[in-house]
Amino acid sequence: MAKEIFNRYELKFLINEEVYAELINELEPYMVKDSYGDQDGYYTISNIYYDTEDNLFNYEKLKRQPFRQKVRLRTYNIPSLDCPSFLEIKKKHNGVVNKRRTVMALNEAYDFLNNDYKNEDIIKFNTSNHQILKEVLFLKNFYKLVPKVSLSYERQAFHAKEDKDLRITFDKNIRRRLENLRLEYGSEGEVYIRPDVFVFEIKVSEKLPLWLVKILSKYRCWMQSFSKYSTSQSGTDIISIPKKII
Repeated sequence: MAKEIFNRYELKFLINEEVYAELINELEPYMVKDSYGDQDGYYTISNIYYDTEDNLFNYEKLKRQPFRQKVRLRTYNIPSLDCPSFLEIKKKHNGVVNKRRTVMALNEAYDFLNNDYKNEDIIKFNTSNHQILKEVLFLKNFYKLVPKVSLSYERQAFHAKEDKDLRITFDKNIRRRLENLRLEYGSEGEVYIRPDVFVFEIKVSEKLPLWLVKILSKYRCWMQSFSKYSTSQSGTDIISIPKKII
């Protein structure tokens, strides 16, 4: 069964292709590729992000509020309507990320998100966690959430050989679609972050191991406050990314 609840720190960096190649070599003794990617460890992730009509969740990020939240629907590769999808709530409070997700068929997720339901209706849905679905329902109804954007990208993922809770991901070819917000339509969209930029992310439940700290220092990787969703809503596309990347 897919993990449904995560509590961790997520450290983000923007790097160029040269640094990416160096990091891949440095990480090889410590990390292994996720088994569900292609031969290079890559797979496609597509999401629909939900927000209020006036973009409250995006505002929380831009103002760097201590408490922030997101609701999104996620699939892997190009799904059909009966493929599994992940309905996720992501909250960040004082630097700690809590992610809760439930699995359901994509067509059921659309039904749930696009129609009016109450708590007593939750039991009719074939989902892996009805409690988390209730939490999504509360946010959907309370904030009157609507779909805002479809974001897709290729992800290369690794986990540490000695600690599977330590994960590292590299995302590239990040693209958005502001219309036709259906995941089964494919992952095509406008590339809105420079194609030579990778989003490098470390997901860890506790402290970073010393070997990883040394690698970050060697390649001068400094944490940056960055959100794919907020950047997709900025209206300034690639200008939002600093021109000088590591």
